[in-house]
Amino acid sequence: MRTPARPQPAESPVPLPRLGTGGHGRIVTFTSPSGGVGLSTMVALTGLTLAKRGIRCAMLDADLSGGGLDVLLGIEHEPGLTLQDLDAPLGRIEGDALNHELPQWEGLRVLSHSPWRGDPPDWWELQAAIEALGEANDVVLVDAGRGEAMAHAPELACSRRVVAIELSVLGMARAKAHLAGIDRLEGSVAGGDCGGDPLIVGMSPRGASRRASDTAVAMAEVIAYLGDDVLGPVRCVPSLCADILAGLGIRSVPRRNRRVIDAIADWIDDGSERSDRRERGRKGG
Repeated sequence: MRTPARPQPAESPVPLPRLGTGGHGRIVTFTSPSGGVGLSTMVALTGLTLAKRGIRCAMLDADLSGGGLDVLLGIEHEPGLTLQDLDAPLGRIEGDALNHELPQWEGLRVLSHSPWRGDPPDWWELQAAIEALGEANDVVLVDAGRGEAMAHAPELACSRRVVAIELSVLGMARAKAHLAGIDRLEGSVAGGDCGGDPLIVGMSPRGASRRASDTAVAMAEVIAYLGDDVLGPVRCVPSLCADILAGLGIRSVPRRNRRVIDAIADWIDDGSERSDRRERGRKGG
């Protein structure tokens, strides 16, 4: 049991260390400058899509100011470890052993953050969990919320990134600052072989009528403003929201969002080490 109470992970006493070049395709970090846009749901739908393709996938809840991925998925009563249960005094966790102790959702291993069960992990325990999951899985999807955990874990700062932005005037303003901040953080990882430009996904504003959300901010305006290609929009699906609010979890990828979720999964699969191994196998054959 942990004795010191702390609202967030302890500050790392040293600068973010130099990273090697391997493993970045395995870690994909999802962030958003706006809360409540459906980021965690998008992570789960992407994981579900990858798992159905036969990709061994894990999800890590690194939204240390929020958490509750297990509740979103409806597996909070399943046996298994959460971030609150980790113990890595030497900064090392064995990947297969951790995988074995995690609850599963639709074939995916899930390491959730459950702040109501105890204090958040220390920064070295978070790093150890990321490294362990990366060793034992083809892909690790990290729900990092607004990205606070990236300051404590170089594996996240240098990973491939998916950024969900709300398609509203306020969402666009937040997105510009959020992307600039993450770029600065990535640059602070000295010598890091980082994951390249992020994949930006537009999220329709929740609570707006379909007509209002369709006309709030057009995708072409987003591309012109941010200077990047943008996938989307991911639309709010009332039946899915109702299931989540009722504690029923996520059952499937909604038809109206399937094209966008498939495109995110394609982007991840094309850049994963699993994909690299397939390509090397074709060349060798």
